[in-house]
Amino acid sequence: MPATGSVTLKRLLDNADLSLTIENLDEETLEKRELKDNRVQVVGLSIAGFTDHLYRERVQLFGKSETDYLTTLTEEERRAKIESFLERRPVAVIFTDPVRPTDLFREIATRCEVPLLSTRMTSSIFIDFIKDHLNRLLAATSTLHAQLIDVFGVGMLIMGESGVGKSETSLDLVMRGHKLIADDVVEVRYIPPDHLVGTCNEMMRDLIEIRGIGLINVQRMFGVTAVGREKQIDCVINLVLWDQSSTFEYERIGSTVRYYEILGVKRPYYIIPVRHGSNLSSLMEVIARDHMLKTQGINIAEEFEKKLEMKLSEMGGK
Repeated sequence: MPATGSVTLKRLLDNADLSLTIENLDEETLEKRELKDNRVQVVGLSIAGFTDHLYRERVQLFGKSETDYLTTLTEEERRAKIESFLERRPVAVIFTDPVRPTDLFREIATRCEVPLLSTRMTSSIFIDFIKDHLNRLLAATSTLHAQLIDVFGVGMLIMGESGVGKSETSLDLVMRGHKLIADDVVEVRYIPPDHLVGTCNEMMRDLIEIRGIGLINVQRMFGVTAVGREKQIDCVINLVLWDQSSTFEYERIGSTVRYYEILGVKRPYYIIPVRHGSNLSSLMEVIARDHMLKTQGINIAEEFEKKLEMKLSEMGGK
């Protein structure tokens, strides 16, 4: 899934972690330039004149290799190569330490209206920083009415109709030593290649609403270990009020694998019937343990079905 948002170059400049400095143009211009691609590209052969694979919508990284190449050329050749590259008008060119743009490079870039930035980080370090930053800023996002709890390290997105007991279940899990990530509203973002990261909005951070009591600050009541800032979503649970007249068949063995899709990414999906006296927190812990076993290649339902097939085969042979 591609990135769907946009971010201005000014916002990148303002991020202290990237250690960026303007080398030409001005901040007002950077505020008007938007970046929509979360991928970055090393200039490489583009500076030598082979621009067929130059993606102008991506940030271009200019390092020591490209600079060393330019020093081997005559001044006339150097100008021609730089013009050939910058006339493609990439969204931005970032020079990595220890390289800085020459006066000639600044002159041509300013004429072509190509923003030049520099960083105090080397290429190998900076590329990881900016990729992570762009993935977060440009990630596809969605907001869900649910709870997000970290149970034994498993990120569990708990959904269900209002009044089914989601918040009460989350509170009980916190009291058992698990972590609350978000109550009622979960903000989900897609991180390539297949990660879904959930978090809480700032207004409701560390808070949980319990009917009849009101808002509870989980961190103040149970300590800093009772809450988390964000968590990858590993599975989705839907709490459904038990209805004996319903024709829906709840899973009995576990051989049928269901998936719930969020932002184009599928996650294991459990539908749990809820009725008076259900111990939901214990069920959540069992689901988390079951998920961990399956990630290790242990599937109880498959083992049971294999034993059943062997038994039926033995009976048929008699």
